[in-house]
Order: sequence, then C-alpha cells, then structure tokens
Amino acid sequence: MPMNDPSDIGRNPHRDPETSTRIASLSEPDQATVDRLFEDGFDADTTGGGDPREDALRSLLGNLEAYPTESSSDALVDATLAGIDRHESAREQRFSMPAQDERAPRGIHLPNFFAVAASLFLAVGIGVPLFETIRDHEQITMSQHRQRNLGQAIAGFSLDNGGSMPLLDDARSQRESPLHAQVYSRNLRPLVDGERCEAGLLESGVDGDTIPMVSYRVFVSSEDFRLADLAPDEALTADPNPVIESFRAGGRRTHHLVGARRHDGDGIVICRVDLSTPFLARPVDLDLDVDASGRTRPAVDPIWVADGYQHELSAGIGWPNLRHDDVLAH
Repeated sequence: MPMNDPSDIGRNPHRDPETSTRIASLSEPDQATVDRLFEDGFDADTTGGGDPREDALRSLLGNLEAYPTESSSDALVDATLAGIDRHESAREQRFSMPAQDERAPRGIHLPNFFAVAASLFLAVGIGVPLFETIRDHEQITMSQHRQRNLGQAIAGFSLDNGGSMPLLDDARSQRESPLHAQVYSRNLRPLVDGERCEAGLLESGVDGDTIPMVSYRVFVSSEDFRLADLAPDEALTADPNPVIESFRAGGRRTHHLVGARRHDGDGIVICRVDLSTPFLARPVDLDLDVDASGRTRPAVDPIWVADGYQHELSAGIGWPNLRHDDVLAH
C-alpha cells in the first residue's frame, strides 16, 4: 500500500553478501527522526507535528502497536494453573510427616521387641565391663601417681637427712601399741612440713574426718630406719592396709592376703625403694627360701602383717621384729 509522504522509509534495502538475504534499513534522515521521536517518549496518537517524515513514522509505528494478537485461551490458563498446583502439592508431601492416627491400636511388634532387647543386653554386656575396666585402670593410675610422688619425696628427705627416713619425734613410743590402734602413716608428716609434698597425697577429708590415703613401711628400730639399708625391690609405700581398716571398724576380720579396698580387693599398688610402682595381684613379696634339701623355692611374705601373724587367733596387728620384714600400715 503506497504511503502519501515524502519519507524514504524502507527505501534503502541492501543484501548481506554472506547469506544473500535482503535486509531493510532506515536512511540516515529516518534514523535521526526516530531518535527525535523517542527522545521525550513516543506517542503514536500525537498529530500535527508539521514534519511529514515524523507523521509517516508515527503512522507506521502506530500500525505495529495496533497489530492484532490472539489472546491466551482459558483452557490453556487453567491447565497451567492446575500443573502448578500439582507440583506444589507433591512438594509438600515430600517434606511433611504423615499424621499418626491416634485411633489405631498400638501393639508390640515382636521383631522390634527382640531387636530392642538384644541391643540392651549387648549394651549392658559390653558397656558395664568396659566401664569397670576403665574405672579400675583409673584407680590404679591414681595410686601409682600418688605413691611415686611420695617415694621421690622420701628419697629427697633421706638424702638431706643423712640417709634416715621420715619419722615423728615420738616414733620410739609408737611400738607400745598395736598398729591398728594408731595412725602410723602420720610419720610421713615431715614431708609436708618440709614442703616436699602436698598434704593431699597423705590424707583426705571426708565429712569432717581425716582418711589416710597411703600405707608407709613400718620400722623395727627408729634409730636405724634408713633408706640405704633397704634393697631396691623392698616396699616403701602402698595402698591403705585393709586388715587395719577391718580391725578399726570392729567388724568381720579381713584376710591378710586380700587386696586393697580401693581396688575392690583385687590387688594393690606398691612403691618400691627403686621408685617402681607395680600393681600386685596379691599383697605379698616373694622371697627366695632354701629348704632342708638345699632347693631354692619362693616364700610368701605378706606385706599387711608381720611374720607369724595368725589370722584366726590374732587380736590385732603387731609390729615386725626383723628389719627385712615388709610391713606397711596407715
């Protein structure tokens, strides 16, 4: 349809040399007119501008705005909305927990019951022994740490005091009463007074009562109670003496070969003169003894009581009379 205006719109066609496609383009005057029309906002209904070229461009662009387009059908819109609803519903179901029907009966399912019971038995069977093993190991480690520190303090005291071991001034009169009738481990008090160890290594306060925490080697003669006169493997300190504890409590007597109560009677920790801290299954030292035929055999030497102690007949814990007799009391 011819246009009655002097514009040369679309009259400057050329071809793309690579594709041989005809491309329509605006002439430079038309490009300047379009820029001018859109500079302040294009309005196709504006008329009477006075410039034929502007009027022709308004008419052409107005035809583009009025170009008929087909609106979306209602069925297509409904189908699209329905698809969105289905997607949202499926998404909510994936991320939600189904509500439990409270009216449904709650029965015990045997497979689940046996599985839970087996798990409990397994936990008890493994957990309890493991806990007891860890606890026992911790008690042994604590006893070893305590007694090693005391052994070092005793060695330092002996070095500074001409080889003598720590004793109180009234040590000679202590032999006038049985060991269970006195707190023998208080002879270690000079270590605290000399700032060689803390008082907590020797005793602990429980409900206002002072509880000895360690047994100390019992002297035969306070004058020659010297560290240098003891063999490296002889006992220096140990856990509290359970035989003494049973006599002080006035109850049933504890056998002299039982372990320390701190370790549930299963053994004791001792500190030797060489500062080793073994855990013994029984409170004894094994000495080598020669029998009548000349054969050497181990002799059991208990460390809770002196040689000759009779468990059924003894009325208390007596003092040792031989210097090599390892007796430890608290």
